Amino acid sequence: MSQERILKGGRMSRQSTIVTICRWPLFVVLLLTACAHVPRDQVMVLPIAHLNEPVQVDGRLDEPCYQRLTPVTDFKVASRPAAEATPTQAWLQWNEDGLWFAFAAQDTTVMAAPPTGDEHAADAQDRVEIFLWPEDSRRYFCLEIAPDGAVHDYAARIYRQFDDSWTPPGARFAARRTADGYAVEGFIPAIALYAMGVRSWKPGTRFQLGLYRADFRPEAPDDPIWLTWVEPHLPKPDFHVRATFAPVELTP
Repeated sequence: MSQERILKGGRMSRQSTIVTICRWPLFVVLLLTACAHVPRDQVMVLPIAHLNEPVQVDGRLDEPCYQRLTPVTDFKVASRPAAEATPTQAWLQWNEDGLWFAFAAQDTTVMAAPPTGDEHAADAQDRVEIFLWPEDSRRYFCLEIAPDGAVHDYAARIYRQFDDSWTPPGARFAARRTADGYAVEGFIPAIALYAMGVRSWKPGTRFQLGLYRADFRPEAPDDPIWLTWVEPHLPKPDFHVRATFAPVELTP
């Protein structure tokens, strides 16, 4: 789709978005109002366990914590309620140093390439995505990581106002292909989380989080399957609405 080609998280091309805003200001106002009140699946607050052991960010996921903790597995195919999601697991942990996360994605046709100087190269690759939205913040923060290590990080505002200059200082990411797909591991230091607007980093701290995946297929490279932890029930996949986020809380 030339004018509506999806680039990331259901994101259309920047050119198409600008044209739409210029020609249809009233439509945009109505769209923003609708996005603020999109119905979504009912979700409980997800507890993030305290990490009590060393973790090496290498994409191997071979530390004992990954066997001990229960991962998030209830991903859905966005906007396709009858479809079955490809198995995907996500782990979230925290300690005083920051937030630790990992994904394991089953994929028989991995579409990826090594990192380049263009972070937008990740937009056309298989990838997992984690979005963070601090309480009372106007901005949310997005990390998209592909199987061979390409990363696209950016900040955003509702609706689809992207800032590609943002990057979390001190963050570390690793990706590795596995026998049945790929794994991704990452760490965001507390200093970067404070800079995002997280007010505290201790048990009881809450913020909003989104977990997603883009699954590209060789036979349909312009039509990926979008997976989401929280399904907002939109006509087309779109992860840049508040309804795809859910509350999480740091636990002792």
